[in-house]
Amino acid sequence: MAIYAVAYDLTFPQEYNAFYECLESYPHIHVMDSLWLVQTDSESGDLRDQLSTHIHKGDALFVSRMNQDWAGAGTQCGDWLKATERQWHKAAQASIAK
Repeated sequence: MAIYAVAYDLTFPQEYNAFYECLESYPHIHVMDSLWLVQTDSESGDLRDQLSTHIHKGDALFVSRMNQDWAGAGTQCGDWLKATERQWHKAAQASIAK
């Protein structure tokens, strides 16, 4: 299981219910205005492709896999990332060891 940072710039924020529903379908935390963290077995490109079906031309979307080396200030995501159900860092370490 991986954790991905999903950042976006949306042209018409009030028209994106399906986009937000898609984000919320994953275990997630809404970190900042246009930054979410989601947990999924998907690859970054697959997640991008799924989310991009719900945005408009001219919008921007960025998906990046997170690792254990993260830091934040003024956010509430630390407890979410450290939760026992987020064993993502063990999976990442195992793949590096191979």
